[in-house]
Amino acid sequence: MKLYSQQPGGPGGEPGSGTVAIETASAAKEGILTQHHRLLWRLLLIGALLLLPGAAGAQELYTYSVGLLGGIGGSFDANPGGSLTNQSFQLNLGMVTEPHTHLILRVGKLALDKDSLFGSLSNAKLDYLTIGGEYRARQAFWDSGLYLALGGYRLYGDQSGRDRQETSVGLAVGATGELPITRHLAVLAEISGHYIHFRDAQFFAMGHAGFTVHF
Repeated sequence: MKLYSQQPGGPGGEPGSGTVAIETASAAKEGILTQHHRLLWRLLLIGALLLLPGAAGAQELYTYSVGLLGGIGGSFDANPGGSLTNQSFQLNLGMVTEPHTHLILRVGKLALDKDSLFGSLSNAKLDYLTIGGEYRARQAFWDSGLYLALGGYRLYGDQSGRDRQETSVGLAVGATGELPITRHLAVLAEISGHYIHFRDAQFFAMGHAGFTVHF
């Protein structure tokens, strides 16, 4: 009986051919795994890109807003004329600058004629324009906001039969609440305090409510 042993070279007897075959199979397997990893990363990247617009839209569903509000207000320290139930109206023009952050221009007029005199003025009125940033937070059914703004103010009226006016810069702080009705329409309420360096009065407060449109 004869016993035969096969050389490491393989069936053909060529030295090292078995080792080459193993290395070739291993390289092919590594190539397939690399292709799978690349394909997986590409799919993840495509999925992330598809999800990005939806995530951004979930933060803010609009870019601009226009609001028209009516309310009341007055001065704490005017004497006479300290009524806080004077009629006012306000126009809001807003733009979303970042998620939850708005830049808002507020233009309004406050009639200070509830009392016969406001300081030394009769038929007094206050015009104002403020601009500032507002931070919004989402609540269960509504959005709350806090804002800080710089403003320009003009107080004018009649004094001894003559027109008199006074202008000043000021600072406004406020809180807002917005209740959505539809995607583009909401009810908006605001309260605000104003510090203005006038001669007869420096501290004012206002409250407004109305509608705002988003687009």
